[in-house]
Amino acid sequence: MSFNRPPNGVYLLKTAVELRAFISLLKKFKGYATTLITLYINGGRPMPDVLSLLRSEWSTASNIKDKTTRTHVQDTLERIVNNLKGEAKAPDNGMAVFAGFHMINPGNYEWIYYVVVPPQPIYTFKYICDTAFHTEILEDQIKSSVAYGIVVVERGEAILAVLRGGQWEVIKTIQFFVPGKHSAGGQSANRYKRQTEHLAEVFYKMVAEEVNKVFLSMPGLKGLIVAGPGPTKEDFLEEGGLDYRLKDKVLAVVSACCANEYGVIEAIKNAEEQLKESEYVKAKELMDKVMYYAVKKSEYMVYGKEKVVKAMEMGVADVVVIAEELGEDEVLDLVMKGDSKGVKVEVVPKGVEESKTLVQAFGGYVALLNTPAWVLEQTAQQEAAATAS
Repeated sequence: MSFNRPPNGVYLLKTAVELRAFISLLKKFKGYATTLITLYINGGRPMPDVLSLLRSEWSTASNIKDKTTRTHVQDTLERIVNNLKGEAKAPDNGMAVFAGFHMINPGNYEWIYYVVVPPQPIYTFKYICDTAFHTEILEDQIKSSVAYGIVVVERGEAILAVLRGGQWEVIKTIQFFVPGKHSAGGQSANRYKRQTEHLAEVFYKMVAEEVNKVFLSMPGLKGLIVAGPGPTKEDFLEEGGLDYRLKDKVLAVVSACCANEYGVIEAIKNAEEQLKESEYVKAKELMDKVMYYAVKKSEYMVYGKEKVVKAMEMGVADVVVIAEELGEDEVLDLVMKGDSKGVKVEVVPKGVEESKTLVQAFGGYVALLNTPAWVLEQTAQQEAAATAS
């Protein structure tokens, strides 16, 4: 894509993590009255159609009584037109433009211009003028991205979670009294066993009802992982009354220690093969690669912001790995820098446990290199010597 690059850049977002960072950034800005412009352009729309709308809005804005509002809106529309003209049509995924003057304080304004091509298609052509940028359509893309349901069942307890993008969250916990197995003999033991089995069946049906309620209506649900200790997971699938549409989506039945957050983590780990397309599992595999380099190929790795940025600028970085915890400004700046340098930048989401290692051990920045790290150090020394002379 060859859109003219505005001062703040054109962001080609590839993952939900990057999209989430971009949305957080946009939410910081505030306009004087209704002066911030949000423009959603659906994929493939002819750019002359867009420019026609913007010019019409410019004429309409001349009727705004407040001088500051009128000036800001018309100036913003002119700048958008100047940046978009010359393009034949919007990219296949569409694009969103966020532009206007951010009010630092009354009388003090900062020009803001962002263009984003999101990871999923935009189907809407929409123009909005408001005191804040409208990010709802982008937020819907995060909600509708591929999701995996996690159900961990043990005797009398269950937990439902969803894995979406680079993180997972607990949706529901269920508890129900199911007594333990009775060891005594005789008729009372048989009666106790039957009662216990009946209570277990009631519990499994209760869990199935909640699973059906939560996951049948979930947008983007790609599959279901059922987990638990011992035979509870199989018993649940056999006796619980899970809707056939969800049964067809069961990707794996795996072991997990318990029906709590640790059990969810274990279920995801034990189903990594079935979840290999999820951003969460990809992030964990990426961090495994980083740790492999740290132990086995440390000469082909640098970390820390200064060295990583230097590696990108020199073109010796194959992959740059950064933590979402660095903040949206830093994440987006490095993603864009990577795009301009042809370097792949991977963002490890907060929800992945290994992200703590990335931050604590490497400062949140790692570059895997295509040449030994000493080349970077030698270049830095030469530059320092040249500067000193």
